[in-house]
Amino acid sequence: MLEIVFDENKTAAFLGQTCPLLELADSFLDSWPKMRAYARDLLDQYANERVLKISMPQNDLMYFAVLAFSVESYAEDTCLETVIFVVEDSTKAFEQYRPFAALTNALRYMRDLLRMDEKEAYADIKRLGYLGLKVQEDYLKRQIVVQWRESKTPQYFCATQKNAAFLLIALFKFWAICKDKKPRVGIIGENVWGDEILPNLASEDEMIEYVINHTVRKNEN
Repeated sequence: MLEIVFDENKTAAFLGQTCPLLELADSFLDSWPKMRAYARDLLDQYANERVLKISMPQNDLMYFAVLAFSVESYAEDTCLETVIFVVEDSTKAFEQYRPFAALTNALRYMRDLLRMDEKEAYADIKRLGYLGLKVQEDYLKRQIVVQWRESKTPQYFCATQKNAAFLLIALFKFWAICKDKKPRVGIIGENVWGDEILPNLASEDEMIEYVINHTVRKNEN
């Protein structure tokens, strides 16, 4: 898993070793597809390096660029272990990065589920209690119920098909890691209902975009 580091040192060095340093303007990274394509190109270009350092304006676009590297490095065959972002204030950068780190974890888990046998994936989902999620299986209704924070009036999410279920789990994992205050219940199964019906998207890229739009991008509004 690619390590992300925030460093106030502006030189082309990290832990006493020199490394490539890229000066990057954010004006051309104005969309998520452009960020992903750029991250993918850099991962290919610097595949034989262990460390890559990037200097760009410290704003929301920088954190989406960080996310793009994390997404693109998921299945990359590369020697690159660490991407460092030069920042003015590393403490502030780390705090602002927290939701993106949670999203990286949730997206990686969703993509892992997509690569599992379906039975294995659902068995793995039922072990998510360590995050503070309450996960129960209703054998009679053939449903899996995932609850984040108990409440008499939670928001209900439902998924009737496999990919929709994995979207639901990614969202709940994000909320659990972030310790979100809003109580929610997710129901996976047949003939389920809810305040939000999750779509059964066909492609992994569509699923990634959906989770981003309903987590860190939604939180911007």
